Amino acid sequence: MLAPTVVQVSAHLDISLNCITSTPSTQVSFLSNPHLVPQNPDVTTETHPSAPTICATLIRSKAEKIMNVVERYGSHERTTAAGEWLGRSSFTPRVQTHIAANRAIPMVLPAFPMKSNNRMDKVLGALPDLGDELGLARLVNLCRDIKAVYPPGAVVVIVTDGICYNDLTGISDEEVWEYGNRLRKIAVEKGYACIQFHRIMNMLGLYTGAHISKSDYVKLCGLSRAELHRRCGRPGFDVDKFLKGDEDYLRTYNGYDKFMKVDLKFSPVTKDCAGPKQYKKRIKIIAKAMIVRGVEYAELVRQIYPDSLRLSIHPSSGQTKLSFPLIPQQNSFSMSPWHCSVAVTTSGEFITAHQSVHRQKFDLITKKDQPYYFRESSPLFDWDTQVEFEHHYGQNLVIRARRPDDQGLSDSDLDKLALLAIKQKSVSFIFV
Repeated sequence: MLAPTVVQVSAHLDISLNCITSTPSTQVSFLSNPHLVPQNPDVTTETHPSAPTICATLIRSKAEKIMNVVERYGSHERTTAAGEWLGRSSFTPRVQTHIAANRAIPMVLPAFPMKSNNRMDKVLGALPDLGDELGLARLVNLCRDIKAVYPPGAVVVIVTDGICYNDLTGISDEEVWEYGNRLRKIAVEKGYACIQFHRIMNMLGLYTGAHISKSDYVKLCGLSRAELHRRCGRPGFDVDKFLKGDEDYLRTYNGYDKFMKVDLKFSPVTKDCAGPKQYKKRIKIIAKAMIVRGVEYAELVRQIYPDSLRLSIHPSSGQTKLSFPLIPQQNSFSMSPWHCSVAVTTSGEFITAHQSVHRQKFDLITKKDQPYYFRESSPLFDWDTQVEFEHHYGQNLVIRARRPDDQGLSDSDLDKLALLAIKQKSVSFIFV
């Protein structure tokens, strides 16, 4: 069997697109802009034991490069007078320690809990969709960018925090397991080796296996919440006083108070509210309870991962963590994938919003019979040939087409392929 032919061309060059029909196994990639080939990372051959000053200089230099990469991914509400991330100075020594040991840079992110209760207005269902895929891909891209300047690379541990909050918001333990299990399968299917997952029962030592059945997971959920409070709860903790003294948690609380007014609209935990006033009061009680759990969970994460760079999906000042939007948006901190749906434009831009907003403007796209994302209505996505479009992180579009009987594409489809190649950052076309 002949190996597939791979052809890469600039979308702005004047060439014939008929080359895509040359062989039955042809793959064509259109790259809108030239891609520079990165130079090999700096390699030092100096290993003389009497040169600690040089080694320390190299470590500092490498740490600065890594921190430059990390900082580019952050989005903070405050910076230093020089415009830097506030947490940079405190995290740099940790990075230097890992470089000195030639270790991958460890990062930890509490995130990917479960989908919102509100499947009428906010999200498309209970399982991961394109938004979650994009979030994972952005984390992988961060690791790859670090590896480009530091060969040992980086690892992100996602400490899934669903069962810290699901009982407060009315989502079952079984549903949290289903969401997390599917998320892990996506990471495996895509070969995301730099992403690891850690559940709360593992962190607490209540379960030691890497994989856990749904039944075992459900049995341990209540015990995990109780053990978290026993081990990490603060005696006499006054949440109101705490919020007055911590600007980052106050931001988080205000965010909870705002989005849960929509989030819990159809939740069993608010169905007995007699009217709007009682509903708002119930939301505030739940939001404060979530802050208490969040403080306890953050302490557990700190204990288990004391030397890791702490990432966060919440906006913050940036003093103690890197606020990391999973689906970057222009002029705003993006919604988390589990609190929104994603729409894709013809240029490959991803837009986060509630599904009630997207369904007024975009077409709903399914994947394996699951509502997966919205897409801009356009003739560019309406082909004569049967095709599937895959939208990837970084405005990268993959088009898989079933080869027509005449072994070629229509002129109309060729025109659409060329236009998409111009609009997107890159387009790969594959006959299947």
